[in-house]
Amino acid sequence: MELIDLETWTRKEHFQFFSGLSFPFYNVTSTLDVTEFYPWVKERKYSFYYSLIYATMTVMNGLPDYLYKIRGGQVVKHDHLDPSFVVMDGNTHLLKIVTVPFGGSLEEFCDRCVRYEAVQKSPFPPAESEARDDLVYISCLPWMSFTSLTNEMDINPDDSIPRVAWGKFEKREGRLLLPYAVQLNHRLLDGWHLSQLVNGVQTWIDQR
Repeated sequence: MELIDLETWTRKEHFQFFSGLSFPFYNVTSTLDVTEFYPWVKERKYSFYYSLIYATMTVMNGLPDYLYKIRGGQVVKHDHLDPSFVVMDGNTHLLKIVTVPFGGSLEEFCDRCVRYEAVQKSPFPPAESEARDDLVYISCLPWMSFTSLTNEMDINPDDSIPRVAWGKFEKREGRLLLPYAVQLNHRLLDGWHLSQLVNGVQTWIDQR
């Protein structure tokens, strides 16, 4: 982890400008085309949910600006980020949040997710995991599509953990289209950075 010198940081002025806001967050819902990706995943018997988490994390970890986090008056830069994602108990319909180390191949990552989900009995991660900021919060609403989405959170302007969520894909004109929402902190990331993520994920899944 690297401590950033704010005086020489190229984003210093933008960081200071958006730091004047009590709610510096913005959320954009876009669309991913998973027409080719969905059957590719299913042919290999991977989880579509875990596979899209893998795609998201691969792209985000490859974009250095997403590695910055705010800690009080300081900014740090992590080496990489891990996903902390929601799964549901099929019997009780209650959610469980699982944090999994990111890395390896898609197959290895999917297997790791299965193991971590099975081993974790508590619905929530331990307190030390909850205190981490080198995470991406990911969730899915597979029962319905949406055009907008908000996230539950404390109003803490230092919260710099991205929130990513997607919904049920819909067939339109022969294509499978999936709503894909991203929430970011404007103190660290602008619309251009958001486009790098969304377009990057689309490119990644198109190349499978």
